[in-house]
Amino acid sequence: MSTLPFDPSQLGYNADVVVIGGGLSGLTTAYRLVQKGVDVVVLEARDRPGGRMASGTFNGESYDLGAQWIAPHATQLRKLTHELGIPLTMQYHDGVSDIYLHKKHHTFKQRVPMLSPAATLDRGRILRKLNRLATSMQVPTNKVIEQINTLDQMSFAWWLKQTCRHQATVAWFTMLCRVHFHAEPSEISLIYIIDQVQAFQKAEHLFLARPAYQHERVVGGTQRIGERLAQHLRPHITLDAPVLAIRQDDNGVTAYSRGASFRARFAVIALPPAVAEQIYFEPHLPPGRDALNQRILMGRAIEAVLCYDYPFWREHEKSGFMMSDEGPAVMVHDVSPATNTEGALACLIAGNAASHWGAQPRGERLRALVQQLSGWLGNEAGAYRGMIERDWNGERWNRGSIGFMPPGTSSFVHSINMSVGRIHWAGSEASSQWTGTLEGAVDAGERAAAEVITHLHEQGLLKQA
Repeated sequence: MSTLPFDPSQLGYNADVVVIGGGLSGLTTAYRLVQKGVDVVVLEARDRPGGRMASGTFNGESYDLGAQWIAPHATQLRKLTHELGIPLTMQYHDGVSDIYLHKKHHTFKQRVPMLSPAATLDRGRILRKLNRLATSMQVPTNKVIEQINTLDQMSFAWWLKQTCRHQATVAWFTMLCRVHFHAEPSEISLIYIIDQVQAFQKAEHLFLARPAYQHERVVGGTQRIGERLAQHLRPHITLDAPVLAIRQDDNGVTAYSRGASFRARFAVIALPPAVAEQIYFEPHLPPGRDALNQRILMGRAIEAVLCYDYPFWREHEKSGFMMSDEGPAVMVHDVSPATNTEGALACLIAGNAASHWGAQPRGERLRALVQQLSGWLGNEAGAYRGMIERDWNGERWNRGSIGFMPPGTSSFVHSINMSVGRIHWAGSEASSQWTGTLEGAVDAGERAAAEVITHLHEQGLLKQA
């Protein structure tokens, strides 16, 4: 017997589709549906659209505190920003960059950073091995499935320890795991890493030797994408509307929020699985999908931007790009605005460091970051004007930053984007390519919209071709 109040004879449709989650993926879904004449309602738990695209303001200038880079391969995202009339700017990278790895300091310019000759060769060997594993597992034969189940018991950290010939190589991939997944290699399944190598087409794309090199950023911050999409969807969006329960029946889906319900023919859930897991479903989700929602973990990240009068490091022929396996920041980028002379450095604290520093007072985090930057850039790093930050660990409607899968979960990953009756799935974790990125979010949103459009067309309910 249903425990949710529902009387189909007394309740009409609010829309053809209810989209749950107003981040980039959910907004993309709704935008594409509305373009096809579909009636849509978007329910967003926060008081703003954009999800993991979030900005902060200092001295009237907006800075990204969440997802921010547009890679050269991001064709769908670049097309969307062009449609919306949003300008992009290249990530600054001129000058000398620094990497502190395994107690050693390396500098480089535009080329790939060189470690010791032996460690550099070992790094290439590991990348090739990951590529071979990803290629060999594309066709799920019985032998491949048996191999997947075996390797899924291993963490990426264990595999690195067994496979790398140099500790510097282990340190390198550990550092890049923190950059990309916001997690430690010991937390991530080896099979999930291999799955992501497939999603990113090759290991070199996943473990970028220089993250964000030749990438673009949105002028004014990526939150502008969410705001611009929301402008187009203004009549369709309801903010401060967290969905607490979803009831599905033969004729439609009803989403229950605080004191309100929304009836639609189909639903698209564009949430991190860890957040979707908090929704009560009736009937219950299939065991595989329910288990997947419970098992995907969220990365831990704090994004901080230190602001200066001007980008002084450029005068010293420094790019502002730095990586470190010691922290507190694992990666630093120059995000100085192109519209004025102010300087800004974006500092990513990720993995175990994010858990540690997130528990410290703000002043302690600031002192630690300034001390780290001063070691790279000199005493001028202490002449900051202010800091803005966002701790994604404390975000209720994200429960972290980027989703990943721990060891022992490979048998559930096939459920990530499979529809459940009238319920479809979006979100960057549900993308089959470029997972966990802005491009992945757009890809999943476009796929979910296409699925629903096909169903509406088959039922003769689509208003326009």
